[in-house]
Amino acid sequence: MHDPAPLNDITAPVAAESDDAALRRDLSRHRWMAGSCLALAAGGWAISHAAFMPPGIAPALRAVAEAGMVGGLADWFAVTALFRHPLGLPIPHTALVPRNRDRIADGIAAYIDREFLEPAMLVEQVRRMDPAAKLANLLADEEDRGRLVDLVAGMLPGLLSRQGDAPLAQALGRALAAGLSQADLRPALAGALRHFVNSPSLEPLLREIADRLIHLMHGQRGWVEAAVAGKSRWWMPSSVDKSLADTINEAILGHLWDLRSPHAPAGQELRDWLKALPDEVEAGSELAQRLLEALRQFTGPEVAGPLLHDLLSGLRDAALADLDRPDGHIRSALHGVAASLADAMREAPVRDRLNQAVEQAFTSALPRWREAIRDFVARTLKGQDVKEFTQRLELRVGRDLQYIRINGTLLGAAIGGLLYGLNQWLGG
Repeated sequence: MHDPAPLNDITAPVAAESDDAALRRDLSRHRWMAGSCLALAAGGWAISHAAFMPPGIAPALRAVAEAGMVGGLADWFAVTALFRHPLGLPIPHTALVPRNRDRIADGIAAYIDREFLEPAMLVEQVRRMDPAAKLANLLADEEDRGRLVDLVAGMLPGLLSRQGDAPLAQALGRALAAGLSQADLRPALAGALRHFVNSPSLEPLLREIADRLIHLMHGQRGWVEAAVAGKSRWWMPSSVDKSLADTINEAILGHLWDLRSPHAPAGQELRDWLKALPDEVEAGSELAQRLLEALRQFTGPEVAGPLLHDLLSGLRDAALADLDRPDGHIRSALHGVAASLADAMREAPVRDRLNQAVEQAFTSALPRWREAIRDFVARTLKGQDVKEFTQRLELRVGRDLQYIRINGTLLGAAIGGLLYGLNQWLGG
């Protein structure tokens, strides 16, 4: 069973069709009004030729009606010529909109760009908005903050759903491996090593490693004796083999004790080597290449993918369980973060810095947005069917253009009457 279409998907086309239908009815009514004025002038002209008209009135009515007809017809021709050929005749310089659709599209896009996307104007609007203050007021209001937290908390279950965990972990693993394979990790690895060898945790770690190796060697005395006896000649006394094995064991144990101490020569040499290791890694030695290769293998999809999958699964289950509780830690944390942000943004330096960051982000992105918006408007208008483009434009401006016809008819009639009166007066 298919899910019902979203409400917006249904209502948007219906609303557009309803608007177009209302515009068509409005345009038709105003055309009828303009046509009625022209018909009235034509009717007056016809009546002026009737035999029952008084001789003193007929010429005046004829002059007024003729001028009204001329004005009305001229403006009908001008308005019609914008959108189509009058009477279907291919008269030059008519059907201006269909013939110049691309030029009109570029002009509209340029007008929007010039009048609405000018950087100085938009930046001034952003400053006037004071987004930091608006955000601070939103977060400070307990009811608004609660709605915001509910919105974020309501989005999290969908984002944390089990569906798609494996592809997400694999994608993250691939992205991590691809990023690490292209990045020069030597400075980062050298910095981490430099921080480690200079940290207080180095000495305890070296002592722990040395102690474990010493313990291991104590447990392997028999293995050393067996190895020496196995390599010895048949004629060599076993007491000699045992003495040699003990000497080897004591030498190894003594060296490990020296490595354990920073004051012994061997221990000092080990620590000097460790302190020089970051510079060696940063210079790109063979050891650095082996360390980097091991790091990349560890962060590759085969290793990092399952780790990320387990991590995401654990985080998801814990978060979903917490979100089911009205007093969960996540909701409390979101409330706390929002309230803390509101308090911080009441401070003028923080508010000014945030507004400055918004303005900088806006001004840096505006050139790309501006060009993209201008191109989008031009491409969209040019991509429309010429007939559809013309009809849409006529629906939106045709109603006002009909007043040109009405005014042309009325003004022509008035001028005709005025000229007739002047002619009569001048003729005596």
